[in-house]
Amino acid sequence: MMRNSKSAVALLIGCSFAANTAAENYDYEVGLTYGKGQADSTFVSAFNIAPIPGVTTSSSDSDYIDLTGAWYYSGLSDSNGPKSRAAFLSRASSVVVGYSRGDESGSFESTSGGIFPPVTASNDTTTNALSVELRQVWRDSGWYALAEIIRAELEAESTFNGVAASIELDTTAYSLGVGKYLGKATTLDLSVATLDAGSSNPTVIALTLSHVGSIGKDWQYGADVAYAKSDTSGDGDSYMLRGALYPTAELEFGLGFSRQESGSIFDLDTIEAFAGWFVRDHIELVAQYRQDNPDTAPGEDVDSNVFSVGARVRF
Repeated sequence: MMRNSKSAVALLIGCSFAANTAAENYDYEVGLTYGKGQADSTFVSAFNIAPIPGVTTSSSDSDYIDLTGAWYYSGLSDSNGPKSRAAFLSRASSVVVGYSRGDESGSFESTSGGIFPPVTASNDTTTNALSVELRQVWRDSGWYALAEIIRAELEAESTFNGVAASIELDTTAYSLGVGKYLGKATTLDLSVATLDAGSSNPTVIALTLSHVGSIGKDWQYGADVAYAKSDTSGDGDSYMLRGALYPTAELEFGLGFSRQESGSIFDLDTIEAFAGWFVRDHIELVAQYRQDNPDTAPGEDVDSNVFSVGARVRF
């Protein structure tokens, strides 16, 4: 998959270099992203009855690919500031269709110093997701409406001490929201999402504030802050803060932090670093590194990270 994804990115960039690069108004955007992740954990049991404590290790490798296509049906201009925030700054209305596929393989092994027999397991999981997102902006008033639907399907095959099993799951998520431009480059919106996953139907309410401003004569910055609350067991809260710097309209780099609090189980902190570069007026290359840091039990060590690269083309 990696070879095919890299070839597709190269083909996408190569074809776009032949297009007209002088335009500043666009109607469409397509994107392709490839990512690779790895997670490893080791747990040494503190319940040391035998001379040798129990040890549990797990490891997984994952690959994913994201495809997106956007139609800016009211037009998109990148002349107002950072090109990567063009849709935000030009108050563009859009329909975005996305498809993602992820493949993960993992292994698990647990020993207990001879008290219990060892346990070995492995799994192979494939996830496919399709999404459609609408952002309708009334430019004169500054009000906008948001709507999104996501359909995801999961297929997993696993073995547990040599015994094979398989599972298939599917879920659908719906989201509706409303927002308002509080100035030329500041927005505040409220959205409500619900997840249809069989017997579980959680609801999430999210509030998001976004702003783009100037630093001195040349630099600009962007900030996004979000808070979400779920009605699942434990009343989980989520927080997100993302900041970016734009030394020129073509360059972007920044950091992000998010925290998911579940209440009943371990919380999760995520740190990301990202960058983007418009090598031509209509071609952007992007990269991201993400590290997940879950709360751990005493004696447990977890290392989880994802790296991705991609390209976006406007025309």
